[in-house]
Amino acid sequence: MDSKTAMRQACEQAGVKNVAAALNVSQTALYNQINDKNRSDPLQRFVDFVNACGDDMPLHWACEECNGVFIRNPDIRVDPDTSVNQSISDSLKKFSDVIREISVAISDQHITPDEAESIRQEWEGLKTLMEAFVLSCEFGYHNPAPPEI
Repeated sequence: MDSKTAMRQACEQAGVKNVAAALNVSQTALYNQINDKNRSDPLQRFVDFVNACGDDMPLHWACEECNGVFIRNPDIRVDPDTSVNQSISDSLKKFSDVIREISVAISDQHITPDEAESIRQEWEGLKTLMEAFVLSCEFGYHNPAPPEI
């Protein structure tokens, strides 16, 4: 999906009049940004900005501002020698790491900002690992080889 289609669909949901008012721009200006193929739009400029910076920080910030989180799609090249059991084992170990961080943090009934950051880092790692596992399953990387006849 391109940025103009994404903007168009989002504006249809919320109503162009409402979106234009919230952005303090005219409806015409908003329609022009959505429909003029020769005009850049804020979504595409944001993507260009992130790519030019080479840093995910603006994506993390934008997701947090929208009450969400950003998780980069992981590289799902799977080692042919890695079984589904090994992938599950890795995921369980990472989950255990998250639980351990939480246990250490709550041992004194008070979670410091540093402990919260440590928990966040472990959690982000777990989400990325699990996303890689789910994608590898969706792409059929863990399907058994068909029997040879």
